[in-house]
Amino acid sequence: MKRQKKKIQWHALALSASVAAALVACGGGSGGTSTSTPTKLSGVAATGAAFTGAVITVTDKTGAVVGTSSTIGTDGTFNITLSSNAVAPFVLTATRTNADGVAESLVSVVPTSSATATVNVSPVTTLIASRLSTSGDPAKLAAEVASGTSTVNSTTVAATVADVQTILAPVLTATNTSNVDPLTGSFTTNGTGYDQLLDSIKVTITPASSNTANIEIGVKQQLAEGTQPTTIQFTNQTTATSLQAVAPTIAANTLLASGTSTLIQQHLTQLNTCFALPTASRVSTANPSGATATNATEASVTATACRDAFIQSAGVIQFKSNGSTIGAKTTSAFRGLFYDGGTGTTFSQGTYEFTRANNDIVVSYKKTDATGAVSYDTFALRLENGVLKQIGNQYAYPGGVSAYQQLRHFVTLSQSAYDYYSTGYTLNVSHITGGTGVDGSIFDRVEVTSPRGNVLTLKPETGFSNLNLVKNGAVTGSNFVRLRSEYADAANTANPAVKESARLFFVGTMYTNAELAAIPAQSVWKFDYFLAGNTGATPDATQYYKTRARALTIPELQTKGLATLTPASIAAIQAGANAANVSFAGMKPISGETSIPLSWSVASGAMPPTSIQIWGSSTYNTVTSGFNDSVTVKSTDTSGSIQCTPTGASDHHCVGAAGTAYTTPTYFNGSHLWTRDTAGREYANFYAAYQLNP
Repeated sequence: MKRQKKKIQWHALALSASVAAALVACGGGSGGTSTSTPTKLSGVAATGAAFTGAVITVTDKTGAVVGTSSTIGTDGTFNITLSSNAVAPFVLTATRTNADGVAESLVSVVPTSSATATVNVSPVTTLIASRLSTSGDPAKLAAEVASGTSTVNSTTVAATVADVQTILAPVLTATNTSNVDPLTGSFTTNGTGYDQLLDSIKVTITPASSNTANIEIGVKQQLAEGTQPTTIQFTNQTTATSLQAVAPTIAANTLLASGTSTLIQQHLTQLNTCFALPTASRVSTANPSGATATNATEASVTATACRDAFIQSAGVIQFKSNGSTIGAKTTSAFRGLFYDGGTGTTFSQGTYEFTRANNDIVVSYKKTDATGAVSYDTFALRLENGVLKQIGNQYAYPGGVSAYQQLRHFVTLSQSAYDYYSTGYTLNVSHITGGTGVDGSIFDRVEVTSPRGNVLTLKPETGFSNLNLVKNGAVTGSNFVRLRSEYADAANTANPAVKESARLFFVGTMYTNAELAAIPAQSVWKFDYFLAGNTGATPDATQYYKTRARALTIPELQTKGLATLTPASIAAIQAGANAANVSFAGMKPISGETSIPLSWSVASGAMPPTSIQIWGSSTYNTVTSGFNDSVTVKSTDTSGSIQCTPTGASDHHCVGAAGTAYTTPTYFNGSHLWTRDTAGREYANFYAAYQLNP
């Protein structure tokens, strides 16, 4: 299917800025001036790391595109010659396309014309653009300047720069960059000076309405485990007199060490060199299956170019992340090392996120396989002899928390009037067998403490690949904490939780959208693990997880484009679904089916899925239990098929092993299309097939 170019999606970007007290410029009133000779613009586009792969377009006062850069390289520099009839002010937009057309951008401004001008494009200049925009959306500033609804001249820009200086003052002091102009100051993308500042600040700009954007600035620094990061929140409409510094002071020794962004890029180059090798050169056991795959571990990695990317002790790779080590099993890390499909995989856009208490740093990255499929994630790196290497978080058990957003459609029993949006967080602990707990789980439970001090309990549940939330003493079948839900039909102001009862997990009192907007992007959650047989109060292990983005407000969520099931797939779900007010009402029988096919479309501006999943109910020996099955898909796919996959000895929703038929009776009650954006937020378009409460 041919994809149309997608609109700009705003994501959390590593930002920084030192700010000059004022910009010195000549002329440049709101009317602008025409250049008598071609204006040449040059500078750096960076978020700490160079904004590689981006192209900068320059829009003038009339709304015309008057200049375009070549693709930004690894040093972030650019040079643009403008059209001779270009009229100031100019808005620069640096855009790079990520997963299948979803783009992220940085914005900057030049208020007046001159023969040559230096201008940087960074998250801090994007913040300046947001403050200059009447809507608060930097992506709209160029159009607003052309229409006259936003004013960009030397006076407004100088005042806005001063606002940013107030906010960032303690970080500017800590990085010794107080005198660097964020728009015109010179720097290089080597992790020193102003670039170190860029690595030390995180900004999130989230459009919330036609004239409001929620803004958060956080300091990315080393903190003790469980400590909440330093942040400040405001909107584009917050007055200059109400703005405050992000913190009273920032200790320089808690910030990322100078020069680290260069080391991050060198590590990505090391990984790319490894994966460029033929499979047989990377590992001693290429393309293993069955028991051979089980036995292919870190010891099977033979290439020096690959082994040197990992911390080793006495020649043994020490990598471990959430209990997973390197290997060819489906649950192993860096599994692509062992298969031809991994050859040619590249890692890019490495961005520093924060430093752990043990000095390891967490870096977000983009992974692109040989087919062009894209995914995003993070890894932990440790400095050894001046080189960053993979170490993982060294945690013994699976875990994690992500901001999660969902649109839930009801496609059977004519219930579409009750479609609704939900936003909150997913608590991600995989079901691990080999213990004596439910369905052979190694866990009795996991108790999660939220940033507000609320304790949530997860327990294993037969048939599910993850632990699920407990509410009122019962396991709900969901790991999604719904902080707020609203019907898609704005005229229906009721709480969707009333129709869903105990089936899903809704908080007792919904958060307001304002309360959601106030949640920090980097929030810390504590996971206490109680292994099977441990019913006491002392956990066997404690692990901490930090989000990279907060849950969206409902209005923010409604601006996002999601992939949708095709009419044919929806019709297939509806076909043969049970009638209302009978057993398994609204659900579709799938007994005997060996797989469930789904197909979808990705409209302009929508995010393509990278995982598809189904839920259902099955009965074995008169006991009915739920289940979920899923499969990973490429961001370039538009169809996939989900096989029946048992989770343990007591899970009987499959006739036999993985890939066999669904047992009789089994009913399908929902599916979703899932994706993750560059900021770490997760999204799902869910299609439900069951009867709601009356």
